[in-house]
Amino acid sequence: MNDLIKYLTLSDPNVRYVALAILLLGGVSGAVGTFNFLRKKTLVGETVAHSMLPGVLIAFILSGVKDPLVLISGAAMSGWLSIWVVDYITRHSKIKGDSALAIVLSSFFGLGIVMLTVIQRTYGREQSGLDHYIFGNAAAMSPEDSVVFGIISLVVLLIVVWNYFSLKAVVFNQDFAQSVGINTKWIETLISFITILSISVGIKAVGIVMMSALLIIPPTAARFWTDKLGRMLLISGAFGAISGWLGALISYSYSSMPTGPWTIVMISLIAFVSMMFAPNKGVVFQRWSKLLVKRRMNEENLLKTAVQLEVRGQGKLFNRRSISARQFFDPSLWNRTIKRLRRKGLVKKVHTGFTLSTEGRAIGAEIDRRHKIWEVYLQRRMQMSVHLVHDEADTMEHFLTPEIEAEILKELGLCSRFNPLLEIHEIVPEGA
Repeated sequence: MNDLIKYLTLSDPNVRYVALAILLLGGVSGAVGTFNFLRKKTLVGETVAHSMLPGVLIAFILSGVKDPLVLISGAAMSGWLSIWVVDYITRHSKIKGDSALAIVLSSFFGLGIVMLTVIQRTYGREQSGLDHYIFGNAAAMSPEDSVVFGIISLVVLLIVVWNYFSLKAVVFNQDFAQSVGINTKWIETLISFITILSISVGIKAVGIVMMSALLIIPPTAARFWTDKLGRMLLISGAFGAISGWLGALISYSYSSMPTGPWTIVMISLIAFVSMMFAPNKGVVFQRWSKLLVKRRMNEENLLKTAVQLEVRGQGKLFNRRSISARQFFDPSLWNRTIKRLRRKGLVKKVHTGFTLSTEGRAIGAEIDRRHKIWEVYLQRRMQMSVHLVHDEADTMEHFLTPEIEAEILKELGLCSRFNPLLEIHEIVPEGA
């Protein structure tokens, strides 16, 4: 409990540096990754991250120091080089983009591992800590690292805010962006620039191997919650920041727990929860929505069939056998459907059967009317045989809104009081 209070109050300087740095990293990476995610170029971040290892090591060899700015500069240049090489390969050969990314990623990272092995044998203690750039070590971050994180985060934020509308136009519609005078090549370069900045400052905290996850997973999770770019940027950044904060908390609370991997575990958990429970797009919500649609269709089919039985003089009383004789009704759903309709006051129990209430009869008649209007439309406009239109209308009747119905009647040149029963069902019985 004392550790939690100390962490939340940031009273310990070491905790302050690590927690704030990882929080900024997660937030910026999540927001920047959104642009690559929407452009369907998420693997670019992974390629750049793995390609930065040689740059870090070359910067160390040339400078002889492990200054954060020097190493970040080397990482950034190596990242730029990797993007240029990928672009060169795709333009001057028949190799496709994903293959070029894989070639550059593996080549640069393999070169980096070889260089790291040589450096570890050659430089002795001077090179200690360089291997942290592979898997990350947020606990070893210094106040200078935190200052660099803060500056880079501010720079990225200013770039995104200042160029927000241009970035939005290029991400969603490059042709439109060009037509209104936006320099799309410059904006794409800008996206690459902020991606490289975010990765170069983050590789020390979470490592080259896992840095790409902070660019890919937060926007993936955010996409389940919104369709708006502005909101997606905020949600993605918030998810990245929260995962970083929680990862640092777990690392602080339990000994020998690395911050970087726990940050990735946390953002993966957030992504899983988003995928399962997000409104509108979550798996649970979609399954529930489909269940509700099936329930509504069963209820409307029962009401419609009961109305049809009345219209054809078979009386107002009905039961499962009489309904099924006209339209197939799954016996296992009968009791549940009847119970729901009775709770809604659309069906009443009468002796050994059931009858429709006034409201239930009105709803059933409306569904029957929509069914027949769609049959008329299929006959007249689609030139379908009268014997084939029934099955098509059986589904469409549940989704034909009053607005669509009005458009159909207008297109057919019919008034709103048009009675489709006289048009179709005097000619051929339903189901014939």
